[in-house]
Amino acid sequence: MSKATKSWKDKSAIIQVNEKDLPSSTPPQTGLTFNVWYNKWSQGNTGNRRFVNKYRLEPSSHSGITLGDKSSNVFFCLYFAKGMCSLGKKCQYKHHIPEDSDSIALLMKSDILDCFGREKFADYRDDMSGIGSFRKKNRTLYIGGITGAINNKELKPSQIESRLRYMFSRLGLLDRLRYLENKNCAFIKFKNQCNAEFAKEVMSNQTLLIPSDKEWDERNEGTGLLVKWANDDPDTAAQKREREEQAKTALNAMINVINKEQDNDTVLKKRRLELQDSKSSFGPIFDDIVLEKVRAKFRRSSEFKS
Repeated sequence: MSKATKSWKDKSAIIQVNEKDLPSSTPPQTGLTFNVWYNKWSQGNTGNRRFVNKYRLEPSSHSGITLGDKSSNVFFCLYFAKGMCSLGKKCQYKHHIPEDSDSIALLMKSDILDCFGREKFADYRDDMSGIGSFRKKNRTLYIGGITGAINNKELKPSQIESRLRYMFSRLGLLDRLRYLENKNCAFIKFKNQCNAEFAKEVMSNQTLLIPSDKEWDERNEGTGLLVKWANDDPDTAAQKREREEQAKTALNAMINVINKEQDNDTVLKKRRLELQDSKSSFGPIFDDIVLEKVRAKFRRSSEFKS
């Protein structure tokens, strides 16, 4: 993480949008009948045309401490990610870019909820949009509609890749980024899944234009980025590498948490040695005793005290 994102601990979160300026929760009419349950119109145009979101998260200036940091809540504010939280420091959810410690806390809390506390589904949607699946860890995003997101501005492939890297690296540590010029898309893989979940909401329907572009004032006339979950890499070697990386990530997360325990619990010490001895095998090491110890610690502790 950059120095800018680390400074969120030194200040209170700001109000991104005043409540009176928030848009109506009812979307523009695109059909004949409005479905209150699904908050959308039916019997008409689907209304799926992309647009450029008028709100935008600026991590360095918007991040800060909230009531969520002073409680046991491990989840992040969805509205903060979209650049439109009206509560600021009074928000009950977190207002900063997910860090490694957040990834561990989320892992210990639940594997069926995303970083915003929303329930995942058993299967992905057919178009790979939506919250995601609890059956599969996914750290890779598909980024489409890139030329529309720069208002068809002529840029070299290296310039487009640099913009993608800059925009997404502000939202978490990247594992790899691949831009495919001939397909007008990119694949971006994060180190942690929670950062991929966070970035998906932050960058959906966002422009890739920057204030120094002459097209900046007309950015809303373009179309925002299409951000979805990526499908599995068909390469068997890549799939094996991904499984090993996930196992290492989970194992290291457990070891880091357990190493913070300072008591003299002999059972915990024994489990710690078992974890360290099993680094190469990635076997069934997460037994109920260890999980309960770790979860109990997170229920008792908080980085910020009220």
